[in-house]
Amino acid sequence: MQSVRRPHSIIALLIFICSVLETGLSLPANPQLQTHTENKNGSTNSELAHWSAQLKSSDMEERREAAMRLADIRGDDATQVLVAGLDDPAPTVRAAILVALGDRSTSSAVASISARLASDKDPFVRKAAAYALTHYSGPQRTGALTSALKDKDPEVRGAAAVALADHPDGESISSLIAATSDKSEFVRAQSARALGTNGKAADEAVPALIKLLTSDRENEVKRHAATALGSIGNRSALPALEKAARDADFYLSQSAREAINKIEETTH
Repeated sequence: MQSVRRPHSIIALLIFICSVLETGLSLPANPQLQTHTENKNGSTNSELAHWSAQLKSSDMEERREAAMRLADIRGDDATQVLVAGLDDPAPTVRAAILVALGDRSTSSAVASISARLASDKDPFVRKAAAYALTHYSGPQRTGALTSALKDKDPEVRGAAAVALADHPDGESISSLIAATSDKSEFVRAQSARALGTNGKAADEAVPALIKLLTSDRENEVKRHAATALGSIGNRSALPALEKAARDADFYLSQSAREAINKIEETTH
């Protein structure tokens, strides 16, 4: 075994590196860096063990704190601990766990979040589950959210519509069209926004959106409908948009004008 001598100048360092490359010797490990990595890994494992144990505490606030702390620890082990905690008896703890899982965007958690959205008895928890699916994708996520558009609680339905507006999802379009007739103003508005997110793929939604724009009683809903129509780009919406552009509500008229300009620019 050849011994490795440490260089004592810049030139010596360059010569030393060249000799290492030529002879195949290994550079000596940096003991401080190695110790730092070991300490970091050890600290993470220690934190995971600590908060995992606290997630089983008899005190609800301690369990909720543990869920929030576990959200900062990445890796499959922490995800598995959080998923296992979804059976917690306290709604606030289950909701905190769902928030943590939503922030992780880990595909392995989709099934558990979707199941909680479909079956949890507490609407607060179901709403948290819907929001947790916001940045996920795939058929299981879509199925859970479109089913939640029919939830008996309007806030859960609204959360599902908000989640579906995060990115285009062609499989959700028919369910979103149906949701434009929801009793809740918020659900109608967010469903219109989600349809707009799909752009031209949501062309079949144009009649429903025109209906919202021309007859809905809430200006917020009309504004989202106008914006969605602009994103879809179907010229059949122009007469309704031109009428809305003359509306007394400044924000509605502005949204309608912007939608008209967008349609004109994309269809010529």
